[in-house]
Amino acid sequence: MTKTISWDCPNCKKLALAEAKVGALFCPHCNENCGRVDSTEIFPEACPRCSCTQFYFIKDFNQAYGCVMMLIAIVLVPKTYGLSLPAMWLLDLMLFKRVPSAAVCYRCGAEFRGFKLPEHIKPFIHHIGVKYDRKRRQGPG
Repeated sequence: MTKTISWDCPNCKKLALAEAKVGALFCPHCNENCGRVDSTEIFPEACPRCSCTQFYFIKDFNQAYGCVMMLIAIVLVPKTYGLSLPAMWLLDLMLFKRVPSAAVCYRCGAEFRGFKLPEHIKPFIHHIGVKYDRKRRQGPG
């Protein structure tokens, strides 16, 4: 699997996607220098975009598809006598085990795909997210 990094470019405001290669990280749209990747062998200790050291993991699955699947299971409850919900749970469990994880930087939202994630990266923790949300609203400094 190819190692990629995606982020919102601060210059052109577009979603940037780049293969993780050692060296400068440039936006493919406006060629803005957006950070530096030091190694692609292991997951970075700090975000190459903003130097933040806190990450969380997400499953690399389109959430809209998950919502549609759940909505279908809910609509089918009367016809299946509620068995569509346990079936959906089993399908969700199977997908959870098979779909790869991606890491996300709390500060800048950069997403890292294809890396083997260290054990210390956990799912989103709300109070840490709120802390970085406040810092983003206050701006630099």
